[in-house]
Amino acid sequence: MKIGRTLFWFEDGDESLSTIGHNFYGLSILLNRLLNEKYDGKSIQFINIYFRTEKTYELHPNSPKEKHYYYGGGGGHLKYNGIFDRVEFIKLNWKEMNMLIWEKSCTYLSQSAKLMKNQKLLEAVEYAYKKGLEIDLNPNYKHLTSTFNISDKQYVASLCFNFKKADMFSNITVECDNEVIFEKEIHQSKNALLYFLEVYKSITFDGTSIVVKMPRDVDYLPVKIPVSEFLKNP
Repeated sequence: MKIGRTLFWFEDGDESLSTIGHNFYGLSILLNRLLNEKYDGKSIQFINIYFRTEKTYELHPNSPKEKHYYYGGGGGHLKYNGIFDRVEFIKLNWKEMNMLIWEKSCTYLSQSAKLMKNQKLLEAVEYAYKKGLEIDLNPNYKHLTSTFNISDKQYVASLCFNFKKADMFSNITVECDNEVIFEKEIHQSKNALLYFLEVYKSITFDGTSIVVKMPRDVDYLPVKIPVSEFLKNP
């Protein structure tokens, strides 16, 4: 990926609003994925977008609001000091909150790209913004996919990530003829644990089971799903 990570941070004065940040972790992952679908410019290792209240900027006048910072070392680090009204924000419903964060974050990145004269980033932001709206800002996605045959029928096994407000889940799904015939949750984790999204390295079919592997052991991997779990008459 040309853009390594995009994260949202929320602050009110000297208070770090980590719970809000965790709630929108899935949205930040969505933005990062969509940016990488289009972006082919110079590598950017980190994008950190800060949503800070007026109180935060009053206490820290050396951090000007609505301003970007770009550091070239380590593949490039982009930071933007954004603004949000905590009181008004918590009055919104979940969909309105997501839309507000999406609108603001994409606007901030567009402004940064123009000031950086990074046309490729600007194009990627425009693409991500539109694509995100097309899918209703749904952050869930397929991470790994494997196709295999049993008795002349083709099956597609996928490792999927699903996000909720405080937690994220990894699921296995099996499809046949474009229909999901099996789904099973593998593991659950608190949002913002990046390792959870990187632990799964392969999904294969060994002739009798679907196998999910990773380079080093964790207590719930490898996972094996026998044919008998998703086929009534294997």
